[in-house]
Amino acid sequence: MRHPRLRAALLGLVLVSCAPVSAPAPAPTVVDRVTVPDVEPVEVPWSVQTLPPSLHDPLPEAAQQWIDTTIAGLTLRERVAQMVMIWVLGDYTSTSDSSFILAVERIRRDKVGGVVMSLGSPIEVAEKVNALQRRAEIPLLVSSDVEPGLGRLEGGVFSPGTLAAGSATVLPSNMAIGATRRIEHAREAGRITGEESRAVGIHLAFAPTVDVNNNPANPVINVRSFGEDPLLVSAMGTAFVEGMQESGVAATVKHFPGHGDTDTDSHNALPVVTASPERLYALELVPFRAAIDAGVAAVMSAHIALPAVTNDRTPATLAPEIMTGLLRDSLGFRGLVVTDAMDMRGVGQGYDNATSAVRAVQAGTDILLMPPDVPLAIDAVVAAVEAGTITRERIDASVRRILELKLRTGAIQRPLVSLDSLREVVGRREHREKALEIAADAITLLRDTLAELPLAANRPALVLTYAGENDVLAGRPFVAELRAAIPVTRSVRITPATPRARLDSLLTANGAGEQLVVATFVRTIEGEGRFAIAEPVAKWIDSVAAQRAVHVVAFSSPYVLREIPRVSGFVAAYGRGEAMERAAARAITGRSPMRGVPPTSLPGFFAAGVPYRRPLPAWAAAVTDSVRRVLEQGFRDSVFPGAIAVIGTRTQLVSEVTVGRIDWPDSAAAPDAHTIWDIASLTKVVGMTTAMMQQVERRAIELDAPVQRYLPEFTGPGKAAVTVRHLLTHTSGLPAHRTLWTETETAEEARRLVLATPLDTLPGTRYVYSDLGAMIAGWILERVTGQSLDLYLQAQVFGPLGMVDTRYHPRVEDVARIAPTEVDPWRGRHLRGEVHDENAFRLGGVSAHAGLFSTAADLSRFAQMMLNGGTLGGARIVRPQTIADFTRVQDLAISHRALGWETPNGTNSAGRVLRCPAFGHTGFTGTSFWVDPARDLFVIILTNRVNPSRANSRIGPVRTTIADLAATRAGRGGPAARGCP
Repeated sequence: MRHPRLRAALLGLVLVSCAPVSAPAPAPTVVDRVTVPDVEPVEVPWSVQTLPPSLHDPLPEAAQQWIDTTIAGLTLRERVAQMVMIWVLGDYTSTSDSSFILAVERIRRDKVGGVVMSLGSPIEVAEKVNALQRRAEIPLLVSSDVEPGLGRLEGGVFSPGTLAAGSATVLPSNMAIGATRRIEHAREAGRITGEESRAVGIHLAFAPTVDVNNNPANPVINVRSFGEDPLLVSAMGTAFVEGMQESGVAATVKHFPGHGDTDTDSHNALPVVTASPERLYALELVPFRAAIDAGVAAVMSAHIALPAVTNDRTPATLAPEIMTGLLRDSLGFRGLVVTDAMDMRGVGQGYDNATSAVRAVQAGTDILLMPPDVPLAIDAVVAAVEAGTITRERIDASVRRILELKLRTGAIQRPLVSLDSLREVVGRREHREKALEIAADAITLLRDTLAELPLAANRPALVLTYAGENDVLAGRPFVAELRAAIPVTRSVRITPATPRARLDSLLTANGAGEQLVVATFVRTIEGEGRFAIAEPVAKWIDSVAAQRAVHVVAFSSPYVLREIPRVSGFVAAYGRGEAMERAAARAITGRSPMRGVPPTSLPGFFAAGVPYRRPLPAWAAAVTDSVRRVLEQGFRDSVFPGAIAVIGTRTQLVSEVTVGRIDWPDSAAAPDAHTIWDIASLTKVVGMTTAMMQQVERRAIELDAPVQRYLPEFTGPGKAAVTVRHLLTHTSGLPAHRTLWTETETAEEARRLVLATPLDTLPGTRYVYSDLGAMIAGWILERVTGQSLDLYLQAQVFGPLGMVDTRYHPRVEDVARIAPTEVDPWRGRHLRGEVHDENAFRLGGVSAHAGLFSTAADLSRFAQMMLNGGTLGGARIVRPQTIADFTRVQDLAISHRALGWETPNGTNSAGRVLRCPAFGHTGFTGTSFWVDPARDLFVIILTNRVNPSRANSRIGPVRTTIADLAATRAGRGGPAARGCP
């Protein structure tokens, strides 16, 4: 590092990017402040001072006249100096610091036209910009490499306490945005970047990168690209440009004519692109043409050779055939042309500094970015003009474009920014929330061969964070967010230098049963030309993956997968930053879905635009065939007119089998995953018990509190001793049933009758399955929440889970999908779309004991939520511990009942193979629902066996046989849970 003091001030920040990052070579001498003459600011008439910034509206005549007058007042050397941008670090410096003195000398003596700001906190960058603007005769055009994901406006880390110094909003990288496939995300990223850049005094953003990254070996573009599809890159790049320029900041597309198909770092050497002219127009140039058509303000050149156009290896930056012939003449670009950094070897090899500067201008450049020797570059161009090799008109055309952009961005009218208002814009909450939203949509599952993602919340985890020695903040937000879902999480940092013995010891310390996660933070190190995991570490990770499950989260290039090909799980985050890390942790723990689609390909591993599909377990085909035979036999035996059985895990559906029709006539439709069934008593667990879990978590309901605390009207002998727990375990002493539909005429009468029903036994002494107790539990929920049960469940359970067809009263428009139940003698009709249970009907169709209708698709989502510790698709319904508490046997001396749920007892619908910690329930209409966390298994059976009559009671063997088949095929499962009998 050329400035030793930066190592302490900016510990942990690795300089990233192709454009201005590394410090330019020091000037031969540094003058003292007193030798730099003071300058008077150029006069700006009031009509120009009040001109509102706009990158699209025509400039008024007064502005054109000011440009003409200003150019006329400049010497040739001053005009050329306007075409030069110098590099300035965004750190704090006193006015006597040599780097500040040098910058002031270049502004006052050489009168350069702009600066490119590098790393620094937003407030310090803004203050330094103000300080330099006050010393400029013509206000400076301020630029910065503010690509998404690069974190240019980060304030570094204070050592040794590793406290972050604060930053602007760190957005996900371009490749992450590309993985979302949402154009609006690119537009919002551009808008946020523009707003925050403008607040710190930046007028020209060197973003976005629109290189088509069609070479996985590219060491410098990589995740800075939106992807490998030129149409996707065009759409994303154009949207980003539009969002940024609407905020008043000029956008720069780079690196023309395309830096994506290279395997050489242009900081080190000159990459050669062998594309033909035909491919250029069909691939590399497509995004540039789209951005130009959208009105992008600037284009940055690439230090690459393109022999198909130049017939030699002249860098594009120095080639008139490319920068004028291709860019201006062919694509019709009329904006500002900026070189990539002129201190890079890709443009410097074979040319001295003076020659490079002259040839860049001759090629068509308007701004020379970071020439190694500023006075030499200016003098060389001036000499070329005086010698007639460059015309004065050519210089004036560039200066005119520069001054026009200064007016359009407000650099002339308002060169200084308010440090007070900066805090209202930069890093604001809305911007960080948008960054998190984009990040959540970007997380991409690229591999899960063992179907172990998302991670299990009830198993400990070990996170190995792989990062550079000085990358001290890498992984901290990720681990913190992971621990929110998996509290028992070990976190260990490893580096490229970690020895093999140390790596091996990490797995033998106490790692038995831990879920192993490796978070890779691999950054492009400018000038090192690499983007990879250190070979010894990569080999170790791959060797471990040959013996156990290893889940990698790549906070960097997704191409690192080829270095560790045997890992079982691989998730691409495409970049770093708090938003990206938090989103990745939420995704791999199941609290948000992995919606990203890879925008690039790695042959043999993943393909652009193709989402990952988990392979089915080896037992899937066998269990499907077996279940089909059972259901087909049940249909032939008239056990039901139709049925569906779904078997799955927390991550996928393994088997879905349907037989028969939804009704007995041959014309009836066949059932499918979206057929709507009356699920009867599954209402007790899917609905009421889930709501009860939530209210117990929130401490709104206490399980051992008397029912009378919540329902004082629940009176009678012995009832003061009845608790909520008694209701949920069917040990309240209430009788099993009452014929409310014959004993009452209204829902309110039925409610009063239930509450007045006397106890048959003492509370807590005997198990009697009681619908009445479930009804009362539902009324407690309604009293506590202030909502009817149906509205509460829709808002708090079914809606968040995406259970779109689960509700109490099915919609009229869905009647064709509803499986009819009984020909009811009491109601005198064949029931379809109205609850089968007569008591629930008397209560208005909404009750805690029965009344819900649902589908196999919806109940599968519910089962996966339960297997995943209470979360699915970003929705947290209940906590893992709450599920464990409610599904555990409460009092084995009385029954095998848990809270609301049944557990296997060898004689119920769980069959003979399932055992604790499995839990489930059945429904009178012929439904069954079982979940086994030990096997990561759920089994759902939906039938309408009561069609046409409830006298058909042959469903039992079908339920138990299918449960046994699924449990047997799925394997032995894990050890019995704590508290299992």
